[in-house]
Amino acid sequence: MESLSLRTVLIVTKARVAEAAELGQTLARWMLNHCQRVHVVVAEQNSPLYQDPELDLVIILGGDGTILGVARRVFDRKIPLVSINFGRVGFLSDIEPDNWEEQLSKILQEGNVYRSLAGLRWKLYRFGHLIHSGTAVNDLVIGRSGMARLVYVDISVNGERMGDVRADGFLLGTPMGSSGYSISAGGPLLQTSLNVVNFVPICPFLNIIPPMVFDCHTFFRFHMLPGTTDSYLTLDGQEGHIIQTNDVIEVECCPDCVRFLGRGISLVERIRTRSFILQNPMDKAAAETKTQDPDADSSEEE
Repeated sequence: MESLSLRTVLIVTKARVAEAAELGQTLARWMLNHCQRVHVVVAEQNSPLYQDPELDLVIILGGDGTILGVARRVFDRKIPLVSINFGRVGFLSDIEPDNWEEQLSKILQEGNVYRSLAGLRWKLYRFGHLIHSGTAVNDLVIGRSGMARLVYVDISVNGERMGDVRADGFLLGTPMGSSGYSISAGGPLLQTSLNVVNFVPICPFLNIIPPMVFDCHTFFRFHMLPGTTDSYLTLDGQEGHIIQTNDVIEVECCPDCVRFLGRGISLVERIRTRSFILQNPMDKAAAETKTQDPDADSSEEE
C-alpha cells in the first residue's frame, strides 16, 4: 500500500502542557521526513494555518477536548486528523505518547485510509433573524441555567411536529459524541462509523419521551415556548449562547464532516481500555486517581 503524499502538516499541542509542547517540536522534526512543510501551534491559538489550502493532515497532541476544538476548525474540509493522547481518558485518540513513532509510522504507511464521521450544523434564530450559526462534532445541548425550572420546547423532526416537551434539556449527539454527556444522560453508546444522530431528552417531565436514534440526514427544529427558564445552547461543551423564549434552533446532521486518519481501534477496545469497564479493584483505584487530574477531557479547552 502506497504511503501518504503530504504537503503541509499542522501539529496542534494542548495548551499549558509542557510534555505536549516538547513532543510537538520533536514530532515536527520527525515529520519533515514525510511532508514538505510542518507548522506547530498551541490549541488555544486562532491560527490562520487551519485555513491553508495545502493543509493535508492535522496531528493533535491533546485530549478529547482539544480534538473537538480542532475538528470544528476544519469541519467539512476533508482534512484527516490524528491524535496522540495527552488527556485523562483519551476516548477519541488512537496513539499513546510512549510509542507514538511506531504507531504514527504505521498509520502513515497505510496510506489514505481514514474513518469518516458525522457532524452537526446549527442555526439560532431570534424574531425571525439569524443571530448565530456554527458546527458541533460531539453534541449540541439545549439546557436550563441554574434555576430548577424546566425547558419547554416545541420539537419538529423533518418538518413533522413531535410535540411540546418539558425537560431539564435536550441533547443531539453524533456517534463520536455518544461517549460523553449523551451516555451520562441515558443515551446509547454508538459505534463512531454509524451515520446517525442521537436525540436524548435530559430528565423529561413525567418521563414521557425516550432517547431515540435518527438517520444522519435528519433535520431538527426546536422552538422555545413561553414558560421556559433561562436557557443555554452549548456546543461540544466548549461554546455557549444564551437562548430566550420564542427563539428557534435548527439543527441538521451531515455525514463525512470529520475524518480521522488510520483504521483506528475498535469500539470494544475503546470501552475496555478507556475506563468504561473496570477490570479489577486495582483498575478502580487507578481510575479514581485519574479523576483528580485538573485537565480532565470533559472540560478541556481548545
